[in-house]
Amino acid sequence: MIKRSFISLFLILWTFMAQAQLQHDIDSLTAHLQENLHDTDRVNTLNSLAWKLKYLNPDTVIILSTQALTIAKAQKWHTGIANSQSQIGVFNALRGDYPKALEYYFKALKIDEFLGKKTGIAMILGNIGIVYKNQGDYPKALEYYFRALKMNEELGNKKNITLNLGNIGILYRSQEDYPKALDYYFKALKINQELGRKSGIIANYSNIGIVYKKQNDYTLALKYYFKALEMAEELGNKSYMAANLGNIGLVYKEQGDSAISASKLGRDLAINHKYPKALEYYLKSLTIDKALGSKMSIAIELGNIGVLYTVTGDFNKAEITLRKALTLAKEIGTKDRIKDQYGYLSHLYDTIGKPAQAFAAYKQFIIYRDSIDNEENTKTQTRTEMKYEYEKAELRKEQEEKEAQRLVDEATTRRDNLQYSVVLICLLMIGAVVALLGRLALPVRMTEGIIFFSFLILFEFLLVLADPYIENWSGGAPGFKLLFNSGIAALIFPLHALFESKLKGRLGRK
Repeated sequence: MIKRSFISLFLILWTFMAQAQLQHDIDSLTAHLQENLHDTDRVNTLNSLAWKLKYLNPDTVIILSTQALTIAKAQKWHTGIANSQSQIGVFNALRGDYPKALEYYFKALKIDEFLGKKTGIAMILGNIGIVYKNQGDYPKALEYYFRALKMNEELGNKKNITLNLGNIGILYRSQEDYPKALDYYFKALKINQELGRKSGIIANYSNIGIVYKKQNDYTLALKYYFKALEMAEELGNKSYMAANLGNIGLVYKEQGDSAISASKLGRDLAINHKYPKALEYYLKSLTIDKALGSKMSIAIELGNIGVLYTVTGDFNKAEITLRKALTLAKEIGTKDRIKDQYGYLSHLYDTIGKPAQAFAAYKQFIIYRDSIDNEENTKTQTRTEMKYEYEKAELRKEQEEKEAQRLVDEATTRRDNLQYSVVLICLLMIGAVVALLGRLALPVRMTEGIIFFSFLILFEFLLVLADPYIENWSGGAPGFKLLFNSGIAALIFPLHALFESKLKGRLGRK
């Protein structure tokens, strides 16, 4: 009890400090705007202020970034225009206005492509993929994720590569292709561990935990959630702390549900241990989310808490909490969240015997569900399209690798042929020089040296020429290679002796 009280006190203090720091940053930026700023500085300050306010007032942030966009356009500052448009795209995506978000993303993308800013292009491609994913257009999302991944691989930007891999994993998780999701998550995790990038490792641990929870492997799910939570606490990353606290709460809640369905003893375990644990972690997560001002996360946690109150029979609290969650979801305008809250309310009213209200909430649930792409009906088709996009991307990558290897092989062949030609010309020149030396009278030792040197170069040249074939025939075995080399030496030795005796007669001096 003392430990829980201490944690709650810590969260309250941190909430106060975080809100104070955020307000300080907002006040500083607001004051800075009152100064006589250069237009580029004003654009950047407006965008920075908008970013600080992004979870507090979505309408205001769009106004601020629109002002920044107007100034950047007046100055014909293309970088400022692209940055402002990209940020307006992000804010519209947070509001759930995905068509508007795509409109601004594509405008920013066009400018960055004109400027040749590959880093900006890769970032926007990834953001476009996120929007398509939220719209349920998974093949389109996968296409843009792979485009972003390819560009980041070209740039060697490993940090963004991990983000792209993680997003691709999320897509496969959404389609319940858990082995492929884990494959991409672990690829991202490996790179983040090599980079020592802790924030990325936390995200990977969290996503891996989600997959294991989906597979009802609660032990592994909790293992990865707690690893993520511990690392988030070390970094002081409150957003990741909130997310993993909520995820841990979900696991305890599902463990409670499983225990209840198993036996009466399991019901006691759920009511006295699992559900209180779930509520404890939900409330910790909610406290942090409120401090961060993240309406989406607050709505999700309120929904989770409302469902838990329904299960434990605290129906009055359940209704109040779920109504708050529904109001927030409507403010955000995210249809998925609205649909979920109506579904939770319908279940609550059905449980407490209010059929009229249950039916009214259920009708709203159906309306919002039908306004979203029916994932169950399109899942098979979507998986087929995703597989096609994946295989197409892999084939394109394989072809590009083969083409790159072909170019390397051609360059190597040209280099080798050129060097062979040069060596052969040198050998001919040495032979011509030796033939011309017949007119001179030279010492015997010098004659022998010239002949030995000429045949040594010839021997080495023949070894270089024959080496690829010897390597193939011998399979790389040292004994066989030595045997082949000895054979070449045996052929050259009599030629060397004959040539030496002939030239000694011509060049030697008794």
